[in-house]
Amino acid sequence: MKEVCLRSGTKGRFELSLDDGSVFSKARLNRFPREGEIVKLLESALGPAIDWR
Repeated sequence: MKEVCLRSGTKGRFELSLDDGSVFSKARLNRFPREGEIVKLLESALGPAIDWR
C-alpha cells in the first residue's frame, strides 16, 4: 500500500481506490457500500483485516 487519502468529492460520489486502482465506486454501482463490504474488498489486496486495521 502506497497511500491512504480522504478527499472530498462532488455530486454525492463515494469512490475508494488503492494504489491507483478502483476498489469501490458509488457512481458505477449506484449505491453506497454495504456494512463490511469495504473490508472484504480490501482484504484481497492487504490480507486479513487484523494485519492492517
